[in-house]
Amino acid sequence: MRIALVSQEYPPETAKGGIGSQTYAKAHGLVARGHEVHVISRSPDRTRREYRDEQVWVTRIAGFCDRLPVHTLPADWLTYSAAVAAEVAGLHARRPLDIVDFPEWGGEGYVHLLNRTPWNSIPSVVQIHGPMILFAHTIGWPEQDTDIYRVGIEMEGTCLRQADAVFSSSAYSRDWCVRHYGLDPGRIPVLHTGVDTRVFYPRPVSKEARPTIVFAGRITRNKGVDILVEAACRLGKEFPMLRLRLLGKGCDDLLRDLRACAVHHGLPDILELPGFVHRSELPEQLSRAHVFAGPSRCEGGPGLACLEAMACGLPVVVTEGTGVAEVVVPGETGLLVPPGDVDALARGLRSLLSDSPTCAAMGRRARDYAREQGDSQGCLDRIEAFYATVADTSGREER
Repeated sequence: MRIALVSQEYPPETAKGGIGSQTYAKAHGLVARGHEVHVISRSPDRTRREYRDEQVWVTRIAGFCDRLPVHTLPADWLTYSAAVAAEVAGLHARRPLDIVDFPEWGGEGYVHLLNRTPWNSIPSVVQIHGPMILFAHTIGWPEQDTDIYRVGIEMEGTCLRQADAVFSSSAYSRDWCVRHYGLDPGRIPVLHTGVDTRVFYPRPVSKEARPTIVFAGRITRNKGVDILVEAACRLGKEFPMLRLRLLGKGCDDLLRDLRACAVHHGLPDILELPGFVHRSELPEQLSRAHVFAGPSRCEGGPGLACLEAMACGLPVVVTEGTGVAEVVVPGETGLLVPPGDVDALARGLRSLLSDSPTCAAMGRRARDYAREQGDSQGCLDRIEAFYATVADTSGREER
C-alpha cells in the first residue's frame, strides 16, 4: 500500500506526546512490512522541506504562516488543515495513495475531508488519540464558552463523521466521541501501535540502591506530576532513601514548584529531574527503578509510557477510569487509583515499595502482559489489516 500519515507531531523536531510516538511507530513499522509510507508533519521553522527518515518519506510543511500572520489557535487549525489538504492532493496526484491516516486532534483532516467528491476521494481514516471533547469536559481546556472550543469541536466532530473509518487508541476516548458526536461504537475498533518489546525489556542492570519511583513523559500538571511529588514526599519519612525520578521535559515554573514542594517537606534530595531521556536510554532507566507511577488527571490512552515500563518489568500505579487503565490488570500487573487522590496514590506506592516479593512478581506479570497484549508487531498486524479493509472497501465503492 501507498500510505500517507498526517501528524503535526513527528520526532524529533515536533515530538510532544503519544500522537508523535504512534505516528513514528506506524511509519517505520509499516515500511518494514514493505509499504511505501509518507509522513506529512509540521515544520518547526516555517520552511517546507522533504527528506528521508531511514525508509520513511517525510514532508515538513509550514501551514499558512508564510502567507498570513496567524494569531489565534482556531485560525491556525483551519489554515493548517488547508495546507495539509493541498499537500495530500499533491502527493496523490503524483501517484495515487491507497489510504490517508489523520489524528483527530487539531482537525488536521478537516479541509481534506470536506473537499472530497466521488471523483477525487482517497480512502481516509481518523485515529482518536485524546479528543478535545474529552479534555474540555475533564480538565476544563478549552473552556466551553470560547471560540477555541466551538471551532475545535466542530472540526473534530466533522472529521470523525466524514472519515471512511475511525479507530481509537482506547475505548475510553472512543466512548467520549461516541456520546458527543453520534458515532457507532461498533464501527470503531480499539487499535494502537503498542510498544516494541524487543527494545523495551528488563535490562540486566542492578536496581537502584535507593527505592525508586519513576515517571516518564511530559512533566505537566495534567500528567499528575504535582500529585506524584506530594505523594512521594508523604512517604519520604517511611522510606528515608526514597527517590522520585521524573524523566521528561517540563516548563521552568512547574519544575520550580516541584522542587519547592520537596524542600517544603524537608526532602530536597528526593526529587531527580534529569530532563529528556533518549529512547535508546529509556529501557535501562526504567529497569533500574522499582515502580512506575503515572497518575494523570486525564489520559486518552493507551498510555504508551505505562506499557513501556511494564515491558521493562515494572509494576505500575496509574489512574483508574482513563485510557491508560485499559492496559493494566488491577492487582496483577499494577494498581489503579482515583484521579487527583494523593492519599490513594501514596497508599498504592507504599504497598509496592514495602513488599519486594509482590512488587517483583507484579513486574514479571506486567512484562508478560506487554509481550502478549501490547507488543508492537501484533498491534501493527491489526492496524495493517484495518487499513487494507478500508482501502479495499472504499475502492470498490468508488468503482
